[in-house]
Amino acid sequence: MPTPQEPANRLIKSSYARILVELFREYGEDPHQAIRDSGLPPDLFDLDQEFLPQEPVKRLLYLLGNQLGMTNFGDLVRTAIKQKSLPNLLGQFSECSTVRDALEHSRDVFTYDATNVSVGLETVHGRTWYWCKRENDGSDPFIRSEVWAVLYAIELVRALTKSQWTPKQLKIQIDEIELYQAIIGKSTQYIVSNDRIEWLIEDEILDQQPNITAKDTETQAPLVTWHANFTDQVFTALLPYVREHNLTLENAAKLLKLSPRTLQRRLKEERTNFRHIKDNLVFTVAVDMMSEELSLTHIASQLGFSDISHFSRSFKRISGLTPKLYQKTVLNLNHNHRAQ
Repeated sequence: MPTPQEPANRLIKSSYARILVELFREYGEDPHQAIRDSGLPPDLFDLDQEFLPQEPVKRLLYLLGNQLGMTNFGDLVRTAIKQKSLPNLLGQFSECSTVRDALEHSRDVFTYDATNVSVGLETVHGRTWYWCKRENDGSDPFIRSEVWAVLYAIELVRALTKSQWTPKQLKIQIDEIELYQAIIGKSTQYIVSNDRIEWLIEDEILDQQPNITAKDTETQAPLVTWHANFTDQVFTALLPYVREHNLTLENAAKLLKLSPRTLQRRLKEERTNFRHIKDNLVFTVAVDMMSEELSLTHIASQLGFSDISHFSRSFKRISGLTPKLYQKTVLNLNHNHRAQ
């Protein structure tokens, strides 16, 4: 039987998943496939429930890290935290007299965001560490989700102090220093393979009075009008034809009853182009066919590639993974999730 401290259903605010998908779209990537592959609800942006299981959100972070590369992934996570997450929380620290008090109070604040995250402050040998305890299952999705947790605390301290504070020492649960060097920098000393995350915070930071203004608590408008823009309509309209047509710009425009020039212009207005949509359409259908356990040779032929090498190069350019590696990691994750 799970104890109250270890809930059977590990949950996280659904708004976090929506934030990440919104920003993913801003990088010109296909959000539909990210939702599908991570196991999130297809109606994520119409969902009324406030919480979701944590596992699909962790898989979403894993997929975004693979798709964007680590530098862009770090930028996306920082932006999501600064623009969307923290404004919803900072008002709860307005009565705190010091940053130390705020971080102590964060133990209560974060209880309403996730059900299995414990945080606190601890002073050892005259040095104070802000810590976060999370269950480490050793999976690739956990690694990406740890990046979120690490950056969240850094951006929280920066928001409270209006500074560019970076921890001089950081204890992490994983052992991939290069990952954090790419995202946070090389000036921090990283201590790996710990049982919890710990940020070393100087007394002069902890003793500061939080600098919170009304503007800090204002969330920005949604980045994407979900399922209502032209690009989404094009994607949805063309998807049924990918297996049957070699989708050229001309063919697509004819199916949509537009001229090629008008189609190009309207896509450009939404900061995308036909090639990008076609890439994502082919990728979506390829993944669907993989899940049907069709051979890669058959998939390549069905989608109009001259040979499997051409298909493999194209798939890797879109997803960041070869088809075989995608099958082994992402599809295997989804299979295991469905089997549970």
